[in-house]
Amino acid sequence: MAKRLVIAIDCDDVLVDSTKFLVEEYNRLYGTAVLLKDAHMTDNTQWEAESEEVHGRIDRIQLSDRYTSLVPTDETVKVIHTLATVYELHLITARAGVVAAVTQAMLDEYFTSCFTRVEHVGQTKTKGEVCAEIGADVLIDDNVKHLLSALEHGVASAVWFGDYAWQDGTVPSNIIRCRDWSAVLEHIDGI
Repeated sequence: MAKRLVIAIDCDDVLVDSTKFLVEEYNRLYGTAVLLKDAHMTDNTQWEAESEEVHGRIDRIQLSDRYTSLVPTDETVKVIHTLATVYELHLITARAGVVAAVTQAMLDEYFTSCFTRVEHVGQTKTKGEVCAEIGADVLIDDNVKHLLSALEHGVASAVWFGDYAWQDGTVPSNIIRCRDWSAVLEHIDGI
């Protein structure tokens, strides 16, 4: 019997568009001028605060009613449910653990029983390490650094999802570019 494909999927900007809202809200609340294209840079001085304070501010935004009201697209919901009927899905997110309940509420509402495991990574583990732990064959993520980490840890297929300002357009040859869920579904079905 063939092994069931194990697919690890990111949350923010893969399941639900969130970075644009997060950056706009951060700029509104703190009078900053963070650019969307720089939102994922770890040494970004545009946040105008020490790293610990920036993370606290982001946590507070992610716990807000406005943030928790962000919803996935109909296409996202449909494709995830389709994939879950055939493959083993795991959610691996860089969201801080403090917003785990927010993440779970969204999953319970839109993706009931779709994910075998939910893992919040951060200071202790990389997405690549978690992919190795669960035996992931595929990682779908909007951030190339997580995809490279997954490839280093033995993931066979890395899917760079979306078409966002922080994605510089240069796709490493060992990473598949899928700008939407229909392209992801086509790629996964071809594995």
